[in-house]
Amino acid sequence: MNDELDLETSLSFQLLRAAHGVQLHHQRALGGAPLTLSQFWVLKLVCDGTAFRPSDVARRLGVHPGDVTRLIRGLSAKGLLTRSRRGDDQRALHLAPTPKGELVAAEFGAAIARADAALTGASGPEATERLIGMLDAVRGRAGGRA
Repeated sequence: MNDELDLETSLSFQLLRAAHGVQLHHQRALGGAPLTLSQFWVLKLVCDGTAFRPSDVARRLGVHPGDVTRLIRGLSAKGLLTRSRRGDDQRALHLAPTPKGELVAAEFGAAIARADAALTGASGPEATERLIGMLDAVRGRAGGRA
């Protein structure tokens, strides 16, 4: 077994470079919009109805709940999300998009979809599905959240 680290064959190094490149590509595609990619994905999850609480968002994104709290505060300050207490458990925050948030999510969603298509267009949908499957498998083996 060779313990020497080679950047060109290091999975972690190549994933870091790819993630950075994709992030820069999407930021350029968004044209300096006042929303980060992380904020967009939080807003999208809430708008799609797949995340109603900060813990739902953290689980779906596979990140620490504290990171989600900061993202939610930013989205709320921009008037894109509302936070309210509901039900018997007053500790639990319920998230909902504002009308402005719905509009922004739709606009950004279209821009993100175009940016994704620009990255994967030449390889086709089958290759994209294989890549996503491989990344899901790596994340799963690394102990990532669903």
